Amino acid sequence: MNSKGIHTNKAFVLLWSGNVVSLTGFYGIRIAYPLLALSVTGSVTLMGWAGFVITVPSLIFQIPAGIAADYWDRRRTLLICQLSGLTAAGVAALVVVLRVPNPGPFLIVAAFVEGTAYVFFTLSELGAVRDIVDSEQRPAAFSLFEAEQPIGIVLGRALGATTFGMARWLPFVADAVSYLFCLATLSAIRGNFAARKPEGDRPRGGRRRAAWEGVRIVWAEPFLRASTVISGLSNMVIQVVILLLIFELSTTGGPAWTVGVVLGAAGVGGVLGSFAASGLTTRFSAHAVYRGSLWVWTALLVPIAVSSNPAIMAVSWCGVGAVGTVVNVARTLFRVRVIPEDTLGRAVGAGNLVTDGAVALGALLAGYLLTALGAAATGWAVVGAMLILAIGGGLVGRRRQTPLAEVPGGIERSSARDASLICRR
Repeated sequence: MNSKGIHTNKAFVLLWSGNVVSLTGFYGIRIAYPLLALSVTGSVTLMGWAGFVITVPSLIFQIPAGIAADYWDRRRTLLICQLSGLTAAGVAALVVVLRVPNPGPFLIVAAFVEGTAYVFFTLSELGAVRDIVDSEQRPAAFSLFEAEQPIGIVLGRALGATTFGMARWLPFVADAVSYLFCLATLSAIRGNFAARKPEGDRPRGGRRRAAWEGVRIVWAEPFLRASTVISGLSNMVIQVVILLLIFELSTTGGPAWTVGVVLGAAGVGGVLGSFAASGLTTRFSAHAVYRGSLWVWTALLVPIAVSSNPAIMAVSWCGVGAVGTVVNVARTLFRVRVIPEDTLGRAVGAGNLVTDGAVALGALLAGYLLTALGAAATGWAVVGAMLILAIGGGLVGRRRQTPLAEVPGGIERSSARDASLICRR
């Protein structure tokens, strides 16, 4: 990863480091909620519901979060998100520590609030990176930006599983501390985070028209349209695999930290993938990177389907994370280049409604699949599903690209020229 010069951008370093710590706490809690449900009730179905609650905001709030990212002061939005998450984590910690009777409703609300804060934060952070980083530093900045997730995954999942094994309340306390750190770094940032469009410049038709602009942009660009649909389906498959791994590792009698180590391997792979992403996305088109990733994912899921050995699972899952980061960098650079600044939040939010929303559905589906089919059959089912997506992904980018400048209502021609450069095959 070519990060020359980006370390001198103080605002970016503060934004990046604060969110890495915050994501560490968040991914730790995403492991803690399903583990808590499984340990308390012994129900695999309820384990799936626990994973669903914290991810369901991705089905509901992507479009509103995109509007907020385009029209609100992004630094203020980031601070509100962290304060909301801190409050929710504090409530969850108290509920577990005090052993509140019938803690389910409290934990559900806390998880929902944290998931909502995550959605709003992610979209506003994307715009904030472009606010504080010039065009020359953007490839390095967005490679580091995509590395946030895998770093948070590797540290958070390991921390969440390990601390849960020590005490059920500990992951929630660690989550609260991570929010405090991020609040401190955000408070230290200086820069212009004002909205690209003031409130008075919204298109006629209000919020509905503003939201529709993002959907229209994604639908009009062939690669964005196809990759959004396929990514949503592949994210659903990956989420089923995550719950499959948790189930198998939790029922084999091994220590609790094994779950964190195996799932955290995806984060290790993601960090490694971020180093390779800059070179690969420069050498190959976004279409080629995307098509290749689907085939590699299919191959990497086979060892998970045939073996319950934690070491084999960890190696395969590491590869899945590495490929995922490369793909995310390619898609992020593509979107930043082809989507004008004043509609970036809404367009990305429209895409994330499908891709991230599928994570929530995948978590819910996983519980029922494991209950109905068992671990072995579910493993082969996800391999088959990913194979179908790889075949379908082979068609992505083969048709002639439609210039985004031709989309009614406003894709800038400069952005369309950028699109022609990265769409070449």
